Formats: sequence, structure tokens, C-alpha cells
Amino acid sequence: MTASSLRYLIKEGIKNTWTNRMMSIASICVLLSCLVLIGSASMIFLNIDSLISRIEEENVIMVYITDGTEQAAIDEMGEKLKAIDNVAEVEFVSKVDAWQEQLKTMEEAQAKFFTEISTDIPLPDAYKITVKDLNQFSNTVKEIKKLDNIDTIRQNTDLAKKLDTISRGITIIAIVIIAVLFAISLFIISNTIKITVYSRRLEISIMKSVGATNSFVRLPFVVEGIVIGVISSVLSLAVVYAVYEFSVNQFSDLFKTMGIIPLNFLNYAWYMLAAFLVIGIVSGVFGSLITMRRYLNKEGSEISAI
Repeated sequence: MTASSLRYLIKEGIKNTWTNRMMSIASICVLLSCLVLIGSASMIFLNIDSLISRIEEENVIMVYITDGTEQAAIDEMGEKLKAIDNVAEVEFVSKVDAWQEQLKTMEEAQAKFFTEISTDIPLPDAYKITVKDLNQFSNTVKEIKKLDNIDTIRQNTDLAKKLDTISRGITIIAIVIIAVLFAISLFIISNTIKITVYSRRLEISIMKSVGATNSFVRLPFVVEGIVIGVISSVLSLAVVYAVYEFSVNQFSDLFKTMGIIPLNFLNYAWYMLAAFLVIGIVSGVFGSLITMRRYLNKEGSEISAI
């Protein structure tokens, strides 16, 4: 196929999108609906995953140091904690700072009582440890317990396991739902394009009768599929953005009450557009190729029937 023929077929495909605009609009609407569902589901799961990540960050290990430990030994413990593989962050919490924070949570009379009754601080120095992988939480605690000068360790292994299970479950559910919606979009767009191809079966038969190759006949439909996919992707992104912003504004008070901070849609817009373009173009092209197969083998049967 020459370059001029290729340019001609591409122009024909783009022109046919407008010529058969009713069927093109139908295909765009169908694909748009599926992409909006995929996009909305994705934003919901991203927000849930973000919320779980924030909870995970708060699920830390507190290592309380034996009272009377020298500063050199405390510093050495901090270096050893940082050297543990699954440790993401180590923060030293002095007993003075911790006691001052504790006093702030008390009523004024209660705080005054504790400060006047004794000058001793009833809290030990501690290290606040954030882990990287909750799945390795128990092993990390075991490694920490091997260190010297540890009084007690406060940790919540059960919560860590539950959060890890929930996170994995949400990931699997998200993948399954998006895959199902993608399969549905392929099925629906294929049937929509099938109607388009059927309405133009005489045109296809004439082209086959005069010796047009399968590639020559197929390319304009493939171009139509790409155009439909691109238009659907851009429109879907705009619709998902509008729906997401509307929902965030409508439930803003509820989110504040629950301490939920919705994600900024614009941070994910380009990634979502890229995903939509891939899904839209693949759906359009794949749908066109599948539904044309039966007509490309007729070779002018429609004319023969006439």
C-alpha cells in the first residue's frame, strides 16, 4: 500500500466518522459510559487506598528505652533501628517532650497537680518507628526485640495484619471490577460497530467486488475506531472530573467529620487520560476488526444477492 493510498484511507476513515455520525455518536456514548464507570471506580479505590495508607502510617512501633540508659547507648540504638531492612523512619521522642504533650491533653487543674506533686517525669525516652511493609511487621518487631536497653515495645500486630489484608483485597477488587468493565466495553462497542458495518455492507461488498484488499477495506473502519476512542476518552475524562468534583463538594462536610481528605483529581488526570486512550483506542480498533471479519469474506455477496 502506497503512502498516498494510506493518506486517502485515513482521510476516508475520519470523514466517515462524520458521515455516519449517528452511529458514531452511539458508539461514543456507549464507550463513554463504560469509561466513566471505570474512571469513577478507579477514583473511589484510589481514595480508599490513600485512606488506608494514612492509617498504616499511624500504625507505628513505639520502642521505650530503659530509664537511666546513657545517651551514647541511645544514639547507638537509633542507628541499629535505622539499619533494620523494613524500617522506613526512626524518630526519637524524648521523655521531656512527651511529658509536655501529655500535660497539654489534661485539664489545667490536673496538669498543675502532676507538675507540683513531683518534678520527676514518669515517662521513658522512646523511638517512634514507621515500617515500610506491614506484611513484614511481625518480623520487624522480632528484630527490634534483639536490641539492648529496651524497656517495652508497644505495637499492634493484629491491626497491621488487618490493614495489609484490606489493602490487598481492595487491590484485587479494583483490578477485577476494572477488568470486567473493560470486557463489557469491548463487548458493547463491538456490537455497536457491528451495526455500523452492517448498515454499510453494500459499500463493503462493492469495494470487494472491484478487487479491494481486506487491508484497504479495513483501514477506514480502524481509523473510525481510533477517532471514536480518542473522542470518548477526552469526553469521559471531563465527565469523571465533573462528577468527582461535584461529589467532593457535596460531601465535603461529611469528609471533614470523618477526617477524610479526598485526593486531588488533577494529580491523576494525565494518567487517567492515558488509560482511557488505551482502552478507547483498543476497544474501537478491536471492535472494528472483529465485526468486519464476516463481511470481508463475502466478496461481493451483497451485490450478487441484488
